[in-house]
Amino acid sequence: MAQRYRKDGLTKRGDIWYLQFRILDWMRKLPAFRNIPPSKTIFNRSLRTSDCLEAAKLADAIRIKMQLKDAPEPKRLSVGQEAYLEAVLWAQSLSDEELELTHDAYTSLQHEAIQEVGEFGKGGARISDKNLFSNSTESIAAIEREWRRRIRGKNFDEPLAHPITLKYAVTKYIEEMVSLGRAKKTQSKVKNAAQRFLEWREVSDIELRLIRPATVKQYITQARIEKRNKNTFSNDIHYLGRVFNLALEEDLISNIENPFKGREIVGFEEEEKRRIFSNEMLIRMKNDQAIKEDHDLRQLFWISYFTGMRLSEVFTAKYRTVEDVLCFDVASDGGKTKDATRIIPVHSWLRKNLIKDVKDGDPLRWKSSTDTALGKRFGRFKNKVLCDLLPSGREHLYVHHSFRHGVSTILMNETRGNVGIVAKFMGHKMANVGRTETERTYFGQVPVKDLKRLAELIPLID
Repeated sequence: MAQRYRKDGLTKRGDIWYLQFRILDWMRKLPAFRNIPPSKTIFNRSLRTSDCLEAAKLADAIRIKMQLKDAPEPKRLSVGQEAYLEAVLWAQSLSDEELELTHDAYTSLQHEAIQEVGEFGKGGARISDKNLFSNSTESIAAIEREWRRRIRGKNFDEPLAHPITLKYAVTKYIEEMVSLGRAKKTQSKVKNAAQRFLEWREVSDIELRLIRPATVKQYITQARIEKRNKNTFSNDIHYLGRVFNLALEEDLISNIENPFKGREIVGFEEEEKRRIFSNEMLIRMKNDQAIKEDHDLRQLFWISYFTGMRLSEVFTAKYRTVEDVLCFDVASDGGKTKDATRIIPVHSWLRKNLIKDVKDGDPLRWKSSTDTALGKRFGRFKNKVLCDLLPSGREHLYVHHSFRHGVSTILMNETRGNVGIVAKFMGHKMANVGRTETERTYFGQVPVKDLKRLAELIPLID
């Protein structure tokens, strides 16, 4: 039966989702695990649903009950600008009748937040719950604006009561990214893009309506003068454009041109490509004591060398047997590109010296909390061990990604340039692959035996 694995512990078999995870030593001290025999190492429970969102909710409830996850804190009541803008968005989805009922409900809440002072209210009134009063008042204002919009139709051009700022738009965009399951690393890129733009303007925040095409042109000119990295800066402009688009699509701003759209990033210095580790560098690293004694560094070094996986892919990979061949199940929940999801047969050296007693669905075990933390550890290790081999000022060209370039180069040489099968192994975008007759046979599912032969072409380090 086909199975689908997710890094949050959800597993799909057929149409049903299961909660599945490895029982770690610290878990056995919890009440829910005390009666589980030591021989049982995998927790597996059917969630009895085919709906992914429902399965995620049920799985969270189980984890909370078993003390594996803290119960979520009550959601903070939004106030001020945040409450108003939230109400502007959800009010658009309500029917006229629902809008009227919701207005009555918030009016009641507004009254609840006000307390009469003195006997029979002779002393006036005071706000007893400032947060509730602000939330209900702002929601009422948004609902009444929606009423006016529906009455006036196409002629409605009333501005929002609160200005839409870049930081607010970034927050809404990231919320959308979270709902779509985008990686935290990508979310951080959006935040950093906005922060760099604000630092350039020397402000803590800025209204979107004040970001004009001329403003962005000046920003690009200044970045060119400062010799900013072309790829990073291009990504910044891309993400800022997406944030601006979201504000336009949600009708948070109108009659404004997206100033980041269609910008050409020219005149920047091209980023130098990452370099491949030399054989001397590889020997130096593999013989270092840290590789021999440190579990995380040893596992990362050897698996990266034999597979060329991206750091995030190594960190989240699982084991999977396909046609009697043990493989790495890579980016099963999605990766950098749609082609990142793939299988890579385990090299015979890894099977003999590193990987033993694993089952299908087992994730690679790490002591590091995140792939970022693991990457930083490898960087420090690499710089320390190769300090006398790395050319001065060029250390940044030799990184974990150097393994990927090395594997790709070896496979291209060994297959005499068969980019189709190499792209399948590496998880490269197939759109980047030349469409020759030889390569067309590999655009579908490459037989595992062929991928296994390819994996074995990676030579031992000597």
